[in-house]
Amino acid sequence: MHTPRIAARGFTLTELMIVVAIAGILVMLGAPSLSGLLARTRGASAEAAIATSLRQARTAAIMHNRRVVACPSTTGRVCDHTSDWQHGWLIADDADHDGQPDAGTPAIAVFPAISPGARITSSAGRKLIAFHPNGSASGSNASFTICNTRSDSGEAVVVSNAGRVRTAMANPQRLQACLAGLQ
Repeated sequence: MHTPRIAARGFTLTELMIVVAIAGILVMLGAPSLSGLLARTRGASAEAAIATSLRQARTAAIMHNRRVVACPSTTGRVCDHTSDWQHGWLIADDADHDGQPDAGTPAIAVFPAISPGARITSSAGRKLIAFHPNGSASGSNASFTICNTRSDSGEAVVVSNAGRVRTAMANPQRLQACLAGLQ
């Protein structure tokens, strides 16, 4: 009796090595664009977080008919007197107008630090944003510059005196100052 021959199936070692080499080349070509994508995503996420929180602070001031502050805070309980917001920030009532959350009153919202490699800085002299019961923000227009280590471009979030929060392209000088703080 004669048994039929079954053809061998599979790949040779040479064929597998060629496939692995081609896959490696494709990964190396795609890695720089992936890191750029991650940097842009990190910047967009930081921009959305700060813009949303400022809108939330304005809404809270209007709804509760109180002065509300948004300020950088590493502890989530008191305002830090810095223009660096990437370590976290908070929104709280400030009935006594001292630029700090009211004692004994919980914060309206606390936001954690943003991902490493990104930075948020506010305009010089604007270490906090105070929203009044009518929704306006005292002082001059405030600008937040958002930058990250993997990109030379940046975005800005601007708060007008009327309290309107909008996004814009970052000022080149402020962007360079923001990037210099990352190094």
